[in-house]
Amino acid sequence: MENSNQCVELWKTYTSLCEEMPVCDRPRKPLVGVIDDGTKTVRFVVYEAECSEELASHELDKSISQPKEGWYEQDAHDIVDKIRTCAEVVVEKLTELGYTKDDIVALGITNQRETTVAWDKYTGKQLHNAIIWNDIRTDSTVDATIAKVPDQNKNYLKHICGLPISPYFSALKMRWMKDNVKSVRRASRDKRLLFGTIDAWILWNLTGGPVGGVHKTDVTNASRTMLMNLETVNWDPMLCRLFGIHRDTLPQIKSSSEYFGTVRDGSILDGIKITGILGNQQAALLGQSCMRAGQAKNTYRSGCFLLYNTGARRVLSSHGLLTTVAYRLGPNAPVVYALEGSIAVAGGAIKFLRDNLKLCEEGEEEIGAARVSSTGDVYFVPALNGLYAPYWRKDARGIICGLTSFTTKNHIIRAALEAVCFQTRDILEAMDKDCGMPLSNLHVDGRMISNRLLMQLQADLIGMPVLIARSWDMSALGAAVAAGAAVGAWDLEQWAARAADADPLLPTTTVDDRNARYTKWKMAVQRSLGWATTKKSLAMTGQKRHSLSHSDVSPPDSRQHSIDDATIDRMTDVKLTDAKVTDDVFIEELMQYSARKFSIFVPLKSPKDEHTILDDADYYMSKKECDYGVCQCCEKRKKLHTDWQTIEDIIENDPEIIFDEEDHPIVLEKSIVPTGPVVGIGVSLKKRFPLHRLPSIFRSITNKITHNLK
Repeated sequence: MENSNQCVELWKTYTSLCEEMPVCDRPRKPLVGVIDDGTKTVRFVVYEAECSEELASHELDKSISQPKEGWYEQDAHDIVDKIRTCAEVVVEKLTELGYTKDDIVALGITNQRETTVAWDKYTGKQLHNAIIWNDIRTDSTVDATIAKVPDQNKNYLKHICGLPISPYFSALKMRWMKDNVKSVRRASRDKRLLFGTIDAWILWNLTGGPVGGVHKTDVTNASRTMLMNLETVNWDPMLCRLFGIHRDTLPQIKSSSEYFGTVRDGSILDGIKITGILGNQQAALLGQSCMRAGQAKNTYRSGCFLLYNTGARRVLSSHGLLTTVAYRLGPNAPVVYALEGSIAVAGGAIKFLRDNLKLCEEGEEEIGAARVSSTGDVYFVPALNGLYAPYWRKDARGIICGLTSFTTKNHIIRAALEAVCFQTRDILEAMDKDCGMPLSNLHVDGRMISNRLLMQLQADLIGMPVLIARSWDMSALGAAVAAGAAVGAWDLEQWAARAADADPLLPTTTVDDRNARYTKWKMAVQRSLGWATTKKSLAMTGQKRHSLSHSDVSPPDSRQHSIDDATIDRMTDVKLTDAKVTDDVFIEELMQYSARKFSIFVPLKSPKDEHTILDDADYYMSKKECDYGVCQCCEKRKKLHTDWQTIEDIIENDPEIIFDEEDHPIVLEKSIVPTGPVVGIGVSLKKRFPLHRLPSIFRSITNKITHNLK
């Protein structure tokens, strides 16, 4: 009896130990990890190779600061810290599932696009908070750029980079930081500056940062900067010069699926190879397996992004869409292009109704919208920061129209959901006109696909089936596909040929009904335009800037320039009655007289045009392929036999122009490295100081010192 009791106790001990041991009930496969940096969250996800279901994941929310209206920033260091924290949690979960960190054979990165960071390559510190993609602080920079292109055409550069001149893109954010942030100007002057989108910042930090960090990006993110040539798939010399962004500050462009570097930051991910990088929307296209020309997907997040695969054909849109790189799966693989329509506010419209207007609680928008059968003819245009594709109107502002005495908050909530669907139809209409190939269905993903009412409204208002992905985050899956393919863990051909893993929703409305509602939507959009009346920059308006500051001119003779009240009244009358007297002439003359009257002399400089980096734009805009010897029209014996590396050398040796605090241009030319001491870390004395700006006494002292040194 005693022996039997002992056997029972031993059996209980054995079974309890078995329950505590991690068990994997399926064949062990290689794992692929993905860093997914979105606008509001950071995630780390692990997939089994060739499996679309997440094995383990963890996410953290990010904080967004808004220093001014329309300005949105994030702490770039906080993003990297949260990535490491998420990775640690996920590795612990893998241990519970019977895996280890060593089972992760590749690491992919997918990121919010256009969000831009500037940092010091020697210290690794950000020089300014990351400027988020939907930030609109660069309005004046956009005005200055458009003012210098022929006919002030915002689409003038689309044949090169596929993008309109808009605050949306990274080149404008880079230019703004160089013009307005002293630390960025100083770093540019001292050759310490690095620019990049979030993927480049993450890669640089994970691979060592200041100690051997790799400064690279992929073609999808580079295509969103306005600095990459879509044909050469490299930084364009004219665009870099136009925006004043030096090639040395930009990352090297690679394909989306190849070896980028190995993690060397001492974190839990140390030693894992990074083999895939894509912008989040291109990654979602790949995750939805839309790898054939004519397929399209739409992602519903805070913004809404619809990509249409055009294959190897670059379609230059004439209806407000963007031409972008969809992906390039390997350094020797062909580039696949896409048309894209970007919607600034999708889920953000629901957040606005919830947080600002207090019309609903979180997660209750679908319930509230379902309580009414229609919007009651109410239309909500959520142009809270302007309208993106296909309108590209930064002067648009949000409106709610069609209100009656019977309107309730539920009608407005439903109108916000329909606004997302109407904006999607706007883009689909433009794609149909550009490509001439209407879609047969639309793949959808993103957090908002859990709202079944929204998805049904989308099918009804576009009149085609909507294929809902089984997982909301296709971006992370697409990055896993690219990273896994680079190490042979993911078969791309099988992935492209797989059946669509989606639930279809069919439209339930008539053609007449959806077209009538769409017509009223277009009427509402027209009423949203022109509300923002912010003052344009001087470069955009063509006005001249006059400086009222002290100079070396002697004060005028007191008797000659004295004036009495009667004279001032007479001048005022002339000004009001004689249209030939301009405001500037009248003000200058009156300022000189009134200065003497109040015993204060305010000398006037001669009118001076506002000088910007774009003043030499005409010269660079006139450059042709013939000038670089890469054209097909010249005779071979006359052509310069060069390659893109030579053109990159032209950029690197081209003098850089920066502006000081007083907007004076400073040319930084390549010169002989000085033999004297070096000032600071990595700071060489290559800058030519503008001696003509010094007072005469200091010029003479400087000349004497220079002569003695010789």
